[in-house]
Amino acid sequence: MPSGEAIALSWLAAATWVSDLGLIGLTGAVACRPLLVDSPTLERRLIVIAAGSAGVMLFGAAARLHAQTWSVFGLDEAVTLELVRTIAVESRWGGRWQPQAGLALAAAAGVVWWARQPRAGWWVAGAAAVGAWAALPLTGHAMSAASSLPWIAQVAHGLGAGLWIGTLAAVVALALGLARDPAAHPRIGVLVRRFSRLAIAAVLAIALSGVVTAVFYFDAVAELWSTAYGRTLSLKVGLFAAVGAVGAYNWRRLTPRLGDARGTAALLVSARVELALATVLLAVTAVLVHLGMPAGAP
Repeated sequence: MPSGEAIALSWLAAATWVSDLGLIGLTGAVACRPLLVDSPTLERRLIVIAAGSAGVMLFGAAARLHAQTWSVFGLDEAVTLELVRTIAVESRWGGRWQPQAGLALAAAAGVVWWARQPRAGWWVAGAAAVGAWAALPLTGHAMSAASSLPWIAQVAHGLGAGLWIGTLAAVVALALGLARDPAAHPRIGVLVRRFSRLAIAAVLAIALSGVVTAVFYFDAVAELWSTAYGRTLSLKVGLFAAVGAVGAYNWRRLTPRLGDARGTAALLVSARVELALATVLLAVTAVLVHLGMPAGAP
């Protein structure tokens, strides 16, 4: 039977995973808009994706607060509104969680505005997404370091993930709709090629920021296999390599074939494999942020 600590870790990680999925989805929807050839129909679909993602962000923020309350006060005590208020208002964690919840609300408001006034609302939703990535490390390991560099690296890491995986998800969603029209396959090719340039920059940002973070978090290479944090990070790196390999295959082998129904179908199958692996990668990351740091780390 799982221990209380393992159950608490599972709930905290699950809530973080949901929250991250929402933020990545919102980031992708916002980042995909400049890639479009002027198309009100596709923009409306992006707004739907952004609205769903903002809703997931709000749910994730509430779930994280509930999970944190449950973790702090123990498994045998019912979570009451008073206990939730104590964590949200009086604890240090709650003080750092509040900007995250506020930015989730701002993102939802921005998406509503985007639907009414596309240009201005898109800017508000985008600013809320960037702000949410800046606030996310406030409740993580980066705040334990004396330097601000780990926080900067974590912000870049999250933004990179959103721009890569989130935008890929938006592109796939749009391509699935466009693929019903035989004349739209060349448009899918244009969209995917524009995304590819963004994805390459995002992957480089993820890799560089990950290396910077590891320098701060580890004192010795052996901690990668001698600590739970190190082993989980190693698993994350392996999954990142797998997702990157599928993405590179899509870029080098399948993107040049776009332009007809067969090329679109092949890319969509492979891209969904990439997204499935990325979803597992995000779940491992959600566990990682709740594990204790290696001994000697700041």
